[in-house]
Amino acid sequence: MATGTTKPDNNTAADKAENVAHKKIDQAAEQVKSVTQSAAEKAHEAVDRVAQAPEAVNQTITNVSDKAKEVVDRASEGLKQTATNANTQIEKASAEMRDRAYTVKSNAAQSLKQAAQSLRDQVRTGEGEPVEQAESLAASLEKMAGYLDTTSFEEIEQDARRTIQNNPWQSVGLATLIGFILARLFGKRR
Repeated sequence: MATGTTKPDNNTAADKAENVAHKKIDQAAEQVKSVTQSAAEKAHEAVDRVAQAPEAVNQTITNVSDKAKEVVDRASEGLKQTATNANTQIEKASAEMRDRAYTVKSNAAQSLKQAAQSLRDQVRTGEGEPVEQAESLAASLEKMAGYLDTTSFEEIEQDARRTIQNNPWQSVGLATLIGFILARLFGKRR
């Protein structure tokens, strides 16, 4: 009988050990489940972050691209405005130069008329008659003054080109003579 009583004690001890083992296995399984679940959550978070990273990169690229476009647009507008201002100033300067050139041309024509009249008044023979050469020169001066009064710069340029093409050597000689005279007039005075 004594053997029978030990057996139930062994069963009870074995049952207890089995229960403890099951509890430990259940606890370990619970811990493994908890750790696995935590790892899975962290993996999902990492995947979400990785998935969001291209979106964030794309957003950054879009922002940088938009800002670069704005800078280029502002620079383009600035250049357009500068070009417009420069064009306006060039047009104004051109108009002023054209007006001055026409004023100089008109003054030159007036000076030629005055020179012709002065030549007629001052160069006379002993009897008070005009000298033929002086009269011819005065008439040429008046003709040149009339030409300047009635002819535009474009027409003067065309006439000058035609004359130079028809008489190249005379044009070179005249240019040399005019250059010499201007050098004497405006050159250094010693």
